[in-house]
Amino acid sequence: MTETELTILSLVAEGPRYGYEIQQIIDERGLREWLAIGFSSIYYILNKLERQDLLTSELRFSGPGPARKVYQITEAGRGVLQTAIAELLRQPHVIGAGFELGLANLNAMSPKQVYKALTQHQNDLNSRLEVAQKSWARHQADNKPVPNHIRALYTHSIAMMTAEQAWLKAFVEDWHTRYPAVNEDDMHDIPSSAPTEIHHRTTPTDQAKMIQRLKRPPRP
Repeated sequence: MTETELTILSLVAEGPRYGYEIQQIIDERGLREWLAIGFSSIYYILNKLERQDLLTSELRFSGPGPARKVYQITEAGRGVLQTAIAELLRQPHVIGAGFELGLANLNAMSPKQVYKALTQHQNDLNSRLEVAQKSWARHQADNKPVPNHIRALYTHSIAMMTAEQAWLKAFVEDWHTRYPAVNEDDMHDIPSSAPTEIHHRTTPTDQAKMIQRLKRPPRP
């Protein structure tokens, strides 16, 4: 099950949903900060989950317009969802994948290339953290209690990004101290002092996708 499928199944598990309603909830909860999904993809996934007997649908009238499909989760769908979420929550942080795999192989690049890549990562991280903090502030400003899964989603994500931000700042500053010419245009490649050691990924898990899936709103 993909992270998008898990998210949509979880939203329907909260109660019967129309496709357009799911789109609105994704926007309202700021889930697009972690989930890339288009409007047409929602209906494709809903139909796919229905074919797998994880959802059922029926036509309902909700006003003067034409009848619309409303989706409900099946008992099989709820079981699959709960199993998938429990498995994700049990998984520890994967070491040596994604960004960390890049760190493990820094010596394959010149100091200038490393500095440029990490500086870009730092800028992107700062932007993502700012967006998450503003979105979390909006949730807290609402005149209603913040649901547990939304609180977990934002507080965990902000804590993780804040810790990475602090580490990156210290590491980039130290890197610039050791290689002061890294931000000069005419710098020649300076070999790193340590030998190159290539580390291969030992798990098929994609770290970015795993993090996205971990942040899907579970049934309260």
